[in-house]
Amino acid sequence: MDVLQWLTDPFLAPFMRRALVEVLIMGMLTGVLGTFVVVRGLAFIGDALSHAVFPGVVIAYLLGQSFLVGGLVAGLLTSLGIGAVSRNRRITEDTAIGVLFAGAFASA
Repeated sequence: MDVLQWLTDPFLAPFMRRALVEVLIMGMLTGVLGTFVVVRGLAFIGDALSHAVFPGVVIAYLLGQSFLVGGLVAGLLTSLGIGAVSRNRRITEDTAIGVLFAGAFASA
């Protein structure tokens, strides 16, 4: 079996071709979005939101509700809180992210 055929055989399946297109699109979009996030000084936001969603999931579990809805509500409240706190010129966005990250993580 020749090497070129070994590399191209998986792409005979339609789902593999779709997966390749999706990976290429995601690679371009996340590269642009990642650059925007770093330039704005929001590199900490992914970690903060991922940890801030956890209390929402716990509360949803305790109430017998959907984990997705609990996490979504907690994530939205945290992101709106970050926006509200960072409107103050004395507090940078990164500081607001850190404060709400610690507060949300401590509440779980």
